[in-house]
Amino acid sequence: MSDRIYDPVIEEQVKSFPLIDVANAQESRDKITKFKQRLLDQGFERPTDNRVEEIEQMISGPDGAPDIPIRIYMPKDRSKLGPGFVNFHGGGFFMGDLESEHARCLIMSTKAGAVSVGIDYRLAPEHPFPAGVEDCYAGLKWVSENATDLKIDSDRIAVGGGSAGGNLSAAVALMARDRGGPTIAFQLLIYPVIDDRCDTPSMKSEPDHYVWTWQNSIDMWTHYIGHDRSTVSPYASPSRADNLSGLPPAYVMTAEHDPLRDEAILYAMRLMAAGVPTELQNFPGTVHGFDFLTASDVSTRAINEGVDAFKRAFL
Repeated sequence: MSDRIYDPVIEEQVKSFPLIDVANAQESRDKITKFKQRLLDQGFERPTDNRVEEIEQMISGPDGAPDIPIRIYMPKDRSKLGPGFVNFHGGGFFMGDLESEHARCLIMSTKAGAVSVGIDYRLAPEHPFPAGVEDCYAGLKWVSENATDLKIDSDRIAVGGGSAGGNLSAAVALMARDRGGPTIAFQLLIYPVIDDRCDTPSMKSEPDHYVWTWQNSIDMWTHYIGHDRSTVSPYASPSRADNLSGLPPAYVMTAEHDPLRDEAILYAMRLMAAGVPTELQNFPGTVHGFDFLTASDVSTRAINEGVDAFKRAFL
């Protein structure tokens, strides 16, 4: 690596991460699956909490599309309507499932008091844009339409996710604004993939990042939207949106040594310029996906600050 300074705990952990060739989607999926199994074999335990009931079910997809698997995280002591958190997982649009951000959903239910709902959208390249984001929008609509049964206040629904999930959250916020609903009260954008052009300083000048690289981004976007970038929808690449006014308040979290850092910072600044209440936090010494590395103090702080931002949104 270069002379960049990393949090020592994070750097030690990411050294064991597998290098993936994103151009080969299935090979990348297989590598990550094997890596997760190795962690389980080494004693890693899936987080659980007996205060939260996990409920899996299928909901209707967009017109003509397959049903969508979802997972509801219901606090067992929920006695009245409260905030809801609709999560879209990361994975570069081509990997991931309901387990990918299980920990985030569980934390939002235990620490923020939300009913969390994870949406298992269709993946590229088998299902390129707009399949995934339309599934996410359908998931948001279902949560809003069934809010009372879910013990959610329909005026207090947030969307959020990490990486590609941050993209999908920002895109769904644009779709909800443009389509007249459902109401989104807050967007939690965690080191989001936000711009298909991949030409920011952090993306172009630092090729030797841990976890994620410029080439990974190029290949990821090709899976999702193809090679033709002459006309790219803002619902695919939110930075392409000309108008960011009227969007819900946002919390944007970035990692210092993440090639995606600058595009997220620029998006946050554009939100602010458009009059959208926006909080931006950049965590020093960190890498893409660092908040899952819970042995690090900075990761714990990042998780807690995201929870606090969510709670402040509903004061």
